[in-house]
Amino acid sequence: MNILFLDDCPQRTKKFRSLVPSATTVSTAQECIDLLRTKEWDWIFLDHDLGGETYQDSQEFNTGMQVVREMISEPVIVKQVVVHSLNYDAARTMISLLRESNYTTIRCSFLDIKDFVERNIC
Repeated sequence: MNILFLDDCPQRTKKFRSLVPSATTVSTAQECIDLLRTKEWDWIFLDHDLGGETYQDSQEFNTGMQVVREMISEPVIVKQVVVHSLNYDAARTMISLLRESNYTTIRCSFLDIKDFVERNIC
């Protein structure tokens, strides 16, 4: 299973890798964008606020929103997108834009990620 996980928090990345050891993990929007077209992804997990920032402006480059803009402008093959950002407003906008572009997308707070992974991936 091909899983791409974007988050800048080392603790969250470590927790996710403990749940899904085979996942590809990245911490910047550019790293994620660079990997989007390298293969077909089963799951892409996106955080919004990156670079140690909180409640970033969605117009900034190093955000999950930039990844969304890239996915919309040049579509990729992915079965499911999960937005796990704690930034509720940005997450809601990311989900809306992805769904408008026909990506199957859901929101799952990182606080619930263990249960989500166990129910849907493992």
